[in-house]
Amino acid sequence: MIVSTDPDYLDTKLVKQGVKKLDPIFQELANWINQKFDTQVLNIYYDKIDVDKNRPRISIIFEYYQSVEKFRDQIGNYDTEKQNLIAYQFRQILKSKSIPNRSFFDRLFKKSNTSQFDTDRLLIIFTAFEPIAREEVNHKIHQAEIDKLKQELSSKNVWEIYREFAITTYFFYTDKQIEDYKVDGTTKILTQQYFDILKKYDEFDYIKSGTNFLVFDSKENFDKNFESNWFWYSRR
Repeated sequence: MIVSTDPDYLDTKLVKQGVKKLDPIFQELANWINQKFDTQVLNIYYDKIDVDKNRPRISIIFEYYQSVEKFRDQIGNYDTEKQNLIAYQFRQILKSKSIPNRSFFDRLFKKSNTSQFDTDRLLIIFTAFEPIAREEVNHKIHQAEIDKLKQELSSKNVWEIYREFAITTYFFYTDKQIEDYKVDGTTKILTQQYFDILKKYDEFDYIKSGTNFLVFDSKENFDKNFESNWFWYSRR
């Protein structure tokens, strides 16, 4: 998942809300991962990658990014050994559910449809729900509310309010204004004000006072170092 409109995020949100439960096969895999790696899986999502010849993929979704870090190697890539272990375990679970001599009622009521899962070249990835949920909170604020806020803050030399994923940037006109407002406490007041706005939309209570949700920049920096170009600024 990358943004809050992605299908795996929306599916996980239903799980987090208690509206949906994991497929029994995924629940069994989640239980195994929890015990094997001392983690807590929030959701498991299966799909296929169109750009890679319809390759099957399983996303192991944790609540927080710290859990994802357990599944990376020393250089930051996914740990291949752990990926292979989980893929193997998933195949074993599917195999156990496909035993033909199970009773009719066992197959009818306890067995999931294993035929829907392709495991050839199965890719295992790891991701977290909370960072994307914070992005959703930030973008639930209607643009009209942002425009109104920008107008109100014009007296504080706020030139622009720029939202990018879970982070919002208040642009003052000059670098000196940033420093001056840090000294006199204005930035602290503005941070609290934006925090209060975010909390109105924070369904899962992910926005905390210490969360990184607001930063300060200047039009001076934007013009000088990014040629007044939002495309370049977004790729900084």
